[in-house]
Amino acid sequence: MIDWKKFDWPEIFGVIHAIKPLLSKNQSRMMAVDIQENATAKYSAGQLKYVGNTEIGKDFIGCDGLRYESKLSKNLIQKITTRTKPITLKNYYGHCLGVPDQTFDYMIAWDYTLNTVLLADWDHCLSDYEVKDAGLKICLDERYCEVIAKNVIPVEKSNGDIMQKYNDFVASCG
Repeated sequence: MIDWKKFDWPEIFGVIHAIKPLLSKNQSRMMAVDIQENATAKYSAGQLKYVGNTEIGKDFIGCDGLRYESKLSKNLIQKITTRTKPITLKNYYGHCLGVPDQTFDYMIAWDYTLNTVLLADWDHCLSDYEVKDAGLKICLDERYCEVIAKNVIPVEKSNGDIMQKYNDFVASCG
């Protein structure tokens, strides 16, 4: 079993808050998520291995042998309902193929406004979904999720340094 208390949540949320400028741009969002997921593995006390760059439909393999998908969102947890805001589970880019085959066992759902993390199993993820032209969106009922981190106070990191590194990297590629 994964011991969620061993995660260094303040460090992970410190990274998330430092990369917020990247999270707000469509062009750099994928890089920001890659940074956040690598930080999650780094600060997981060796319990999660990041595979999101080589595997489809999952981001981590746990020391428990289970597969984990990670979804990060601003204002995920709503104030007046127990349902999260919609999460894109699968984007088919214009031609939805319905519910995909199961590729993960648990979803790690991040709210970086409240610095809170929910854990939901595959069946719960598919208990409330909507199929649209572009893809599949789900909502989680917080009452049936495990809260694995709540109101975390992030370690302060300089987002100026991270943005400078990002801008230097982009400039070096051209």
